[in-house]
Amino acid sequence: MATPQGGVKAWRFGAGRATLLVHGWDDDNCLWGALAEKFAEIGRAVVALDLPGHGFSPAEDPSLKSAAAAIDAVARSLGPIDSIVAHSFGCPASVAAMVNGLPIGRIALVATPLPNAANRWARAKRAGVPQAVIDRAAELYAARPDAAEPVFDMAAAVPSLQAKALFVHSLDDDQCPAADAERLRGLWPGAKLALMDGLGHRLIAQDAATLARIVAFIDAAD
Repeated sequence: MATPQGGVKAWRFGAGRATLLVHGWDDDNCLWGALAEKFAEIGRAVVALDLPGHGFSPAEDPSLKSAAAAIDAVARSLGPIDSIVAHSFGCPASVAAMVNGLPIGRIALVATPLPNAANRWARAKRAGVPQAVIDRAAELYAARPDAAEPVFDMAAAVPSLQAKALFVHSLDDDQCPAADAERLRGLWPGAKLALMDGLGHRLIAQDAATLARIVAFIDAAD
């Protein structure tokens, strides 16, 4: 589908109210195959997309701002969407879409980062990226037209949100510390936190027990 950010590929499976599945950085919709199957088992429709600059989405701007706008466009075009499950970079992008007016009743945030200017490059260092590569990436980022725009302040945004939220994080996540999820849970009114271990940053989004917990949360009546 066409969006202001360029072409974005999205898919809908099933009729009625759906859950939007949002992958993370350097990933695509394939992350959610197991979760889509679990939702299909209970008769819940899903919508999945490839964020701008990922997978089958050729949009040239992969920024968080662009991702949030694409999430909003897909949700409004392929709705009704009443909930979101997001992973990693997809978490702040989804929250940004909600802050900008996307009406969502429930959201599960899996392995979320806590975006801010101070930890942008610290996360890369924790992930083992060589310092020379980080320094060059910082130079290239500083040259971007949007470099002067403020980093989305997720911690400042979540206290005003009314959606029910579940944070899911593995204690051994070496890319996004579990402390980020713990802090955000404390700031988001009524939010829940499920801490796992041994699942790292990406496997947690495909672990059977974790997915069952997410499905139960999204499908809950309360």
